Amino acid sequence: MSSARSLRTLFVAAAALVVPRTVVLAQSAATPAPRVSSTLPPRELAHLEDLRRAVWVDWFSGDTAALRRALGPELVAMSTGARYWESLEESLAASAAFRASGGRFVSVAFDSSTVHRFGETVVMFSRYHVTTTKGGVPQELRGRATEVFVRSDGRWVHTSWHLDATP
Repeated sequence: MSSARSLRTLFVAAAALVVPRTVVLAQSAATPAPRVSSTLPPRELAHLEDLRRAVWVDWFSGDTAALRRALGPELVAMSTGARYWESLEESLAASAAFRASGGRFVSVAFDSSTVHRFGETVVMFSRYHVTTTKGGVPQELRGRATEVFVRSDGRWVHTSWHLDATP
């Protein structure tokens, strides 16, 4: 086989592979992505919202025993102002240190919540407002939160959060 003929055969084979892919890519670009998340029944959503609130109350109250029951051992916690993320043990230590330094929980509220369920995983997006006191002085924290819950052994476990602050 001549090299020109080999080159032509190689070109035709490559074109046969590329052209159908180009057509598929053009079709998929014009077609919206399929829905991947589903909704939660109202009762289950209320349960998750209660669990989320309890984790915030327990963290700012220094209740590390309750946190250990609600948070997954693989916790990844990205908190406002922290340089890196924290493990479960680091987050429990930070909670205890907040309480030991005189920090006291007053209230927490969430608004603008959006919930996406992906099978046994739920991602909650919300805005938060936490009020604490330290030395009798009120302190307010506001921002956005992304929190992840996974159903394991028939119960929801809080496995991660990422917080940012808003002025």
